[in-house]
Amino acid sequence: MLHLRVSTARRVADIFWPAFVERDGVVLLPFVRPPESPPGRHHATLTAYERFHSHSHIQDLFRWEVPMLYDAELDLERPDASSKEHAAAWDLAQRLGAMWFAKLRTDFPGDRFRVYVTRLDDPIVHFHRVRPDERLWISDEEGAEQVARGDLMILDSRARSHT
Repeated sequence: MLHLRVSTARRVADIFWPAFVERDGVVLLPFVRPPESPPGRHHATLTAYERFHSHSHIQDLFRWEVPMLYDAELDLERPDASSKEHAAAWDLAQRLGAMWFAKLRTDFPGDRFRVYVTRLDDPIVHFHRVRPDERLWISDEEGAEQVARGDLMILDSRARSHT
């Protein structure tokens, strides 16, 4: 049986089921403090601002030990996506995305949200509110190939079935 300190379990619970905050028309993770007000000088829309500041890398939330491989094309070290630890991080990111999606729907039942889980160098969970006059970060059409490859998960609170 796994034994965690209660304080550790509480911190983990705050990651899995965060107390989202809404500031200046955007929903943010409670542990994110953007350096600018929305939409900010680097983000043209509220959606772009929100998605950028409301994403988390699994490697920033949890310790992981993924072997690195040299990518000659980019001339840099990248995590080995074929490692067991990377596969575990990808699974965890998908679960985390599903939890955040459920929590956003609970906390903001009148709003439409999209949650994206990407499997790049390290798995990342992103989300944003869907605004009728602003572009989605990744449309279903734009993400179709990555979804089919298993490198992207998209959850949309308007959709009946989730990609």
